Amino acid sequence: MNTLRRCTLASQQVLRSSSSTPCSTVTLSGHISTCAGGVLSGVQSTPQCISRNVPRITLDFVNATLPRCAQTDLKELCFPHRDTSNPHIMENRFPGAIRQLRRLTRINICPNYTITYNVESDTPAPFAVNGSTTELVVTAPLDREESERYRLLLVCTVRTETLITKVETSLDIFVNDEDDNAPYVNGTDTTDIIISFNRTKGGTFGILSVFDRDLTPIYPIDQSHNKYVGTLISSDQWIKDTFDIKGTFRETTAAHGGIRETIHDYQLVLKRNLCVTENRTVQLDYQVNDTTYPGLEGTVLLHFNVTILPVHIHFANITHMFSLTRRASDYAQVGRVCVENCQQFDGFIVTYRLEMPDKNMSADAQSCHAAISITQAPDEMWGLLYVNDSEALRRPECRDLQYLVVAREEHAQMESIDSFPVFPCPNQQFMSCALNRRRGECESVQGLGATTGRCQWRQGLEKGISEDYSTCSPDLRTCPDSFCDAVESKDMSICPQDCTKETVTGGHERGLRNGIQAGYGTCYCYSEKCFCEKEDIEEVICDDMCKTIIATALLLSFVVSILLSSYFIHRYHKNSPKPPIASAEMTFRRPAQAYPISFPANNVRRGSQESIETDTVKIPEDPKWEFPRKNLVLGKTLGEGEFGKVVKATAFRLKGKAGYTTVAVKMLKENASHSELRDLLSEFTLLKQVNHPHVIKMYGACSQDGPLYLIVEYAKYGSLRNFLRESRKVGPSYMGIAPERLFNLLKTGYRMERPENCTEEM
Repeated sequence: MNTLRRCTLASQQVLRSSSSTPCSTVTLSGHISTCAGGVLSGVQSTPQCISRNVPRITLDFVNATLPRCAQTDLKELCFPHRDTSNPHIMENRFPGAIRQLRRLTRINICPNYTITYNVESDTPAPFAVNGSTTELVVTAPLDREESERYRLLLVCTVRTETLITKVETSLDIFVNDEDDNAPYVNGTDTTDIIISFNRTKGGTFGILSVFDRDLTPIYPIDQSHNKYVGTLISSDQWIKDTFDIKGTFRETTAAHGGIRETIHDYQLVLKRNLCVTENRTVQLDYQVNDTTYPGLEGTVLLHFNVTILPVHIHFANITHMFSLTRRASDYAQVGRVCVENCQQFDGFIVTYRLEMPDKNMSADAQSCHAAISITQAPDEMWGLLYVNDSEALRRPECRDLQYLVVAREEHAQMESIDSFPVFPCPNQQFMSCALNRRRGECESVQGLGATTGRCQWRQGLEKGISEDYSTCSPDLRTCPDSFCDAVESKDMSICPQDCTKETVTGGHERGLRNGIQAGYGTCYCYSEKCFCEKEDIEEVICDDMCKTIIATALLLSFVVSILLSSYFIHRYHKNSPKPPIASAEMTFRRPAQAYPISFPANNVRRGSQESIETDTVKIPEDPKWEFPRKNLVLGKTLGEGEFGKVVKATAFRLKGKAGYTTVAVKMLKENASHSELRDLLSEFTLLKQVNHPHVIKMYGACSQDGPLYLIVEYAKYGSLRNFLRESRKVGPSYMGIAPERLFNLLKTGYRMERPENCTEEM
């Protein structure tokens, strides 16, 4: 080892050797010192040097042979000993070098090769390569709020006398954040808070958010970046003892650019339980300060407007009534009671106790009232009633028991009193679970065969007739499963869905033997008679966007149809006008002002120009004859005239009759005029007054919220003539009617079918 003592030591020295001559291995260590004067040589001189803490430089000479340039991998030549890590650069720093692409010792290797570098990126990036030093440099300060990462492609171009080759490698550069953005409020700095039932210590209320485009990484306290400090500004000691502000932060991604930023959320927190009688309004101001932001805008002021309402302890205005069997044992649960809104209470306790309605009751009556007692539920919300003395329930004189339940809030000494009866029953009768049509009714009752004590609900998810129909069952593991087992066959009320032998009303598929294999909507049963019908729950099948599109399409379709209809009707009346059809007119006189409907002054029929929609005409409702439109399902067309038609339909629960009834429905066509509507209304008025075996019977009408429908008897023999002949009965009920009057009545009934069915021989 040789030690060179010089005043100046060259920083770099390039050693060249022939590619065929090996280099010797030498280790040279140099020490840099500052001398009093000149260059000292030999050991005879004793220079006066001042030693300093300077670095030690070690040069290692490796005995090796350089490979030929033609045999060198171009990627190794362009990016020798490449650093695979991704660099991180602090934002807002001055431009400078980031990374050395090639070592200076390798620049002069292969002098016949010309090597250049350039930087490519999909987005504008302030990066370049210094051609003389092969350093990757940043040309401008970086802003993390504009881009957190730059994806660069470093391209090395190698040129020889005969060939140009490009070598590429990728490099990701990340930009570190510093606190250079002030906090701000996006929208509002004030929130209104109402404290009512939740009055417990630690309860949180309201939320206000402060936004910061900078990040808030989790560091130790002494190294925290973007450190926020909050201060409650209030001189009221009650506010300081009662409230606190809790702050949390979360990282989110900006909608534009996908750059990460921070949201600080602040909530009001109760430091102690509030009394139920507390009633006041206060305002809290909370100052948020970004302590590391260098500017003057690092402070945000938040406002919490708090209203505290008192809690009233009282029972709801409902009647509590409980029943239980006389065979009930001790500690059997009878029911539970609770004051109004008790499930929302938090921060205070309501206790319950039972009292006798009359303190002067006899000893026997007092012993009867000892049969029932009350205890507090584990959640401290409900009062549970249970059997305290089962022997008292079996005594004949202990039949109708009346109790007073007292609810009390201990802190404020508030009380509320309610009464309820308890009826001991000789025997407890269990009803069939299949009676219930809705989930709430099903899961709240005890049913015959219920393994858990209460009925279970199965909600169907498919539309149409499905094996997974909605129904109420005592045990979903065995009912319904399309098999009436030995237990279910003991009583048809256990699972009539599997065991019924009667005809099922509504959409369904019969099982192989008995029961319902598949049903439509909800299937329920009364005794052995079962029904399958559509559920009452309306499903949302179209959102707001869908409704907007449909409304726009319908509007455009309506406009186009009006224009086309006007054009074709105009041509129709112009080319081939037709006189009015005499057979379509009514032969009876219309009642004067039967329905107060206003029409245009000119009542001449004008085709589509006078066509109406019954939705725009208000028809007085007749409760006796009005039939729910939702219970009417229209089918195929049976017959039609110029302005009216008759369709086959199915009516559910018509005139109180269970199940479905096949009927005929008469209605106007789309191009009907006001006069046609008056004819139909007059016919409606007449049919309500006529009860004749030769006149089609009317069951009702749908006159509200849609077009006018007349629901009449369905002629099952295909035509009115055959139907009347088959149903003709001779009796005194219609004897003595003048032929002209009878003919007019019959002609009115024939309008239920095609006009050509009206002949003089009828």
